[in-house]
Amino acid sequence: MIKKPEAIVFFDLDGTLFNKDVDVLPSTYDAIRKLKQNNIVPMIATGRTPPEVLDLMRDTGIDSIIGMNGQVVIYEKNVVFTNNIDKNVITRLYEYSTRENNIPLAFYNYKMMRVSENGQPAQKFYHHLKQDVPPVDDQIYLKEPIQMLLLLCEQGESLYRDHFPELTFIRNTPYCVDVFNHGGSKGRGISELLKTQGFSDVPTYAFGDGMNDFEMFLTVDHPIAMDNAVDALKDKAEYVTDNNNNDGIAKALKKFGLI
Repeated sequence: MIKKPEAIVFFDLDGTLFNKDVDVLPSTYDAIRKLKQNNIVPMIATGRTPPEVLDLMRDTGIDSIIGMNGQVVIYEKNVVFTNNIDKNVITRLYEYSTRENNIPLAFYNYKMMRVSENGQPAQKFYHHLKQDVPPVDDQIYLKEPIQMLLLLCEQGESLYRDHFPELTFIRNTPYCVDVFNHGGSKGRGISELLKTQGFSDVPTYAFGDGMNDFEMFLTVDHPIAMDNAVDALKDKAEYVTDNNNNDGIAKALKKFGLI
């Protein structure tokens, strides 16, 4: 039987757990260590896939993640939920994207990443992430379950929303748009975690800064916005802490008595 934690704390990455240099502050490392000592589970809640954050999870000792904006949930290294996109929907979207907009795609699941082509849009985006461009395989979705797609573009996503009402489109960086099943979100992932693990009575906290954290803030007991967060997210927060460069996470965890 899985040991029930005293609480669970969910951390967004960019602008939250990461500072402006995409590093984790020493105070945050120390805070995560203290959380674990207090039987409080730290979890990453991100638009990224688990393979993208393996080094971070190793360095911080975090082994649980809400990945791809809630499309996969891994708790203590065990996959407890996935939200796969229908292959027929992906086929339609890929054909539309190629025919109408010339926008390349990336295909993600919780084990791997592929791109439809390695051109300037892919190179710009992955350079922004400080990552290598994934291998090219535009047929991967016919062979493997896919939980998230990316539109590799700087504009043009509004054209997709009317054509694909079964999908959600969220711009996550200047160079890409996250695409996943409508109704999927970090909040949905959290709800699935609490349901599958029998944690409905466990207090939940979340840190975030962007609009892909919105549903997460509506789901947890204690939403905490970084000072650098967008105003719409701050409006939904129980508490606004210091920014991601100035020990905001450690300060809030102390305020709430978690460390």
